[in-house]
Amino acid sequence: MIIAPASVRNIWLLTFEFGDIASLGGLGRAVTLYAKVLKRLGYNVKVFMPSHGRHLSEEHRRRFSMKPIEWFRVCRDRLGVDMNVYRYCLGAEEAIVNDIPVILFKGLDEATGRVFDSWDIYTYAEEKACLFARALMHWVEAGNEVPDLIHANDWTSALAGVAAKILLEIRGYAVPLVYSIHLLSFRAFPWHYASCEWCGLPDAPHRVWEPNKHVFRCTSHLWNSVRGEVDWFAALEADVLATNSWGYLREILDRFGWWMAEKTFVIHNVTDWREEEARKSAESILGSSNRAEARRNAIAWVNSYGLRRIGYLSNACKYIVVAGGRLTSLKGFDIMLKALRFTSADLCLVVFGIPIGDSGYEHYLKDLVNEVPGRAIIILDQVHSAVLKAFSYAANVFVVPSRYEPFGIVSIEAQAVGTPVVVSNVGGLPETIIDLRHDTATGTGVSVPPEDVYALAEAVEDIARLTQFIDTGDHSELNNLRSWWAREVAKARTSIRANAVNWIERRFRESNLAELLKLCYEKARLYAYYRAVTT
Repeated sequence: MIIAPASVRNIWLLTFEFGDIASLGGLGRAVTLYAKVLKRLGYNVKVFMPSHGRHLSEEHRRRFSMKPIEWFRVCRDRLGVDMNVYRYCLGAEEAIVNDIPVILFKGLDEATGRVFDSWDIYTYAEEKACLFARALMHWVEAGNEVPDLIHANDWTSALAGVAAKILLEIRGYAVPLVYSIHLLSFRAFPWHYASCEWCGLPDAPHRVWEPNKHVFRCTSHLWNSVRGEVDWFAALEADVLATNSWGYLREILDRFGWWMAEKTFVIHNVTDWREEEARKSAESILGSSNRAEARRNAIAWVNSYGLRRIGYLSNACKYIVVAGGRLTSLKGFDIMLKALRFTSADLCLVVFGIPIGDSGYEHYLKDLVNEVPGRAIIILDQVHSAVLKAFSYAANVFVVPSRYEPFGIVSIEAQAVGTPVVVSNVGGLPETIIDLRHDTATGTGVSVPPEDVYALAEAVEDIARLTQFIDTGDHSELNNLRSWWAREVAKARTSIRANAVNWIERRFRESNLAELLKLCYEKARLYAYYRAVTT
C-alpha cells in the first residue's frame, strides 16, 4: 500500500533554465511564469536545476542571495560501459528568485564541476541531465521532504523526475509526476545510461499506466520498450503528459501512441509583457513612444550600439520587421531573408539572434544578409529584455518563420505589446494568433505555409503597410496592399494593434495559466491516487 496526496500544495519544479539565473529561450520564460503563478496562488514552490556554474559568479551570488546548503554533500562512484569506475561529488546552493527558493546542484570536485558547472547551459547536456538525476535522488534520500507533486520540464529534467518518482514510490509515496514536453528532443540511449550504474534510476518494479489500468513494470523493461528514447520513456512514466499547444500534442501522440491521450494536458504558454511597459522601454531606449518615430531611431540604434552583428540598416528603411530566437535553421530566419527580395525595398529586418554554436547556419545567414545590403541586420549578442520589448513595440510586424515550433512564445509577446504577427503554419504557432484571412474584424496576424517565401513576403508587407497607416494616418499606405484580406481589413478600418493586445489579454495571461496549472495538477493527483490503490 502506498500513499497519494489528498491535495497538492508543495510542488517541485525541475528544469534546466530558470529566470535570470540561467535561461536561453522559451523554456526558461515558461517555467519562470509557472513558478510565479503558483506562488501567487499560494502553493509552496521549490525549483531544482543544475547550477551551470552560476554559483561561481559573484554577481549571481549577490543578486540571488546564494548560500551553500551545508548538509547536502554526496560523493559516490559510477560504473561506465568501459567497466571503469568514475567518481562524482555533488553539492548544492540555494538561491532566492522572487521569493521562490531555487536549489542549484553543483560539482564539488574538478571532474564533476568541469561538466556539471559548465556555463553553457546545454554543453555536456547528457552528463548534466545524468548528474541532475543523481543529485535529486540523493536529495530525496538525505532529506525528509516529500512533495505533493513533481513537474519536470523537457528531456534534460526527465530522468531526475522519473528517478524521484520511483524512489518515492519505493518509500511508500505515490507522488504525482507531470512531464512537460516544450520541445521534443529525440534523444535516445542504451539502458546503461539511465541505469543505477550511471544516471541512477533503480531497476525496480513500479506502477505505470497502460490503457485503462496501472500495471507493474521494471524500469529497464519500460526503457527498452521505447528503445531508450528519453521523452517517450518519461511520457510513459508520467501521471500526466503535458505540452504547450494542441498542434504539438497531436504530433507527440502520433509518435508515442494515441492511447496516452486520456492522460495528457495542454498548458499554453503565457506572457507578462504589457504594452505600457514596452512603450516606456521604447521611449527610454529608442527615444520616443511614437512607434513611427521609434522605428526611425531604431535604425541608428542597431547600427551604432556595441553589439556583435551581421549586416546593417540603411536610412531608407521605412518599415521594420522584427524576429528573434536561437540561430538555428528550425527558426527559419533564412526564409524571411529570402522573402525580403519579394517585398518593397524600404521594408527591413532586425533579428535578435541567440547563437548556439551553429557556425554553418550563421555563415549562411551572413551570405543572405549580404544579398540585401542595408535591409537586414542580425544581432549576435543577447540583449536585455527591455530592448526586445522596445523593438517589438516599435515594429510594424513581428515574424516567426519557423520550420518547427511547438508553441512560439515570441508570438504572444509581440502581440502583447500591440504588434501583429506573421507565423508559419507549423506546430502550435497558428494557435497563437487570430488569422486575419478568416476574421478581418478581430484578427491579429496571418499564418502562412512553411517555406513559402512569396506568401511570407506578401503577408509581412501588407501588415507592415496596415500598421504604418495606424501609426501615421497616411492613407496612401493602403493603396499598395497586395492581398484581398488586407484590403478587407483596410476597408473595415480594423485596428489590428488593438486586436493583438485584446487577444493576449483574453487568452495568454497569468490568470489563464493559473487555471490550467490547477486543472493539470489535479488530474495528475487523481492518476497518482489510481496508482496508489493498484495492488
